[in-house]
Amino acid sequence: MNIDVSELDDRIAKCQTILDANPNSQIFAALAEAYRKKGMVKKALDICLKGLEKHPDYGSAYLVLARVFYDKGDYIEANRHLKKAISVSGRTRSVDLFEAEILIKLSQPGKARNILEKLYKSDPNNEVIKNLLVSLDREANRASAIMDETEKSESSLKKTYTLSNALSVIKILPRVLGVVAVARDGIVVEGHFDGMLSHDEIGALASAVFDGIKQGIAKIDYGKLYEILVESDKSKLWIINRVDYIIVIFTRDDVNIGSLRFKVNEILKKMKNS
Repeated sequence: MNIDVSELDDRIAKCQTILDANPNSQIFAALAEAYRKKGMVKKALDICLKGLEKHPDYGSAYLVLARVFYDKGDYIEANRHLKKAISVSGRTRSVDLFEAEILIKLSQPGKARNILEKLYKSDPNNEVIKNLLVSLDREANRASAIMDETEKSESSLKKTYTLSNALSVIKILPRVLGVVAVARDGIVVEGHFDGMLSHDEIGALASAVFDGIKQGIAKIDYGKLYEILVESDKSKLWIINRVDYIIVIFTRDDVNIGSLRFKVNEILKKMKNS
């Protein structure tokens, strides 16, 4: 969608004039939305949060705030503020559609599909709804193909793997976003990562984490370091110590680490010169 910047600037100026004249005006939500559409999400966030301090029950502001967090890629916060908007002001078709988009980003395709199918029944010509349903079907087919590949990989665990083979099999395990082998000097030897991730950045990060913890353990005579698990609210980073390199596995936050550890260990046992 093309954005008319001059129109947004005009809207921002008018809203700001009103807000300057009356700091208690609810126009702050429209001002924040204009900044959001212009791509100035930090400015939009600051205005929205400040305005909500004075108007804590203004549903439209929570909706704008949800869209700001969506643009920032923080879908959990977007969902939380959307729920607040719904609790205050109720539902509309546009709110339902936005909720479906958030649920897709939160890897909840079933809930998203339920909402989209209801919307589609009453508006079958809506291109946005149709495109989202098509993307869900495409993702479902992709997930099914991955599961098929996973089953094949699990059935092939009796084979002997090279490092490249082993990493390829690990990469297609459920919820694994990427895997690399990093030499002791921090150079990535081999890697399989989704396009949005950088082999070198992840490799450098893991190498720094591993070396730092290894040195700390040595100082307190804690023993030999075998592996490190770093968990955040968005992902997990699992670092495994090998003889000549470390293996770094980057996953989604909802991965079953116990199940993954079992499968990965079985794969690594079958590596040549393991």
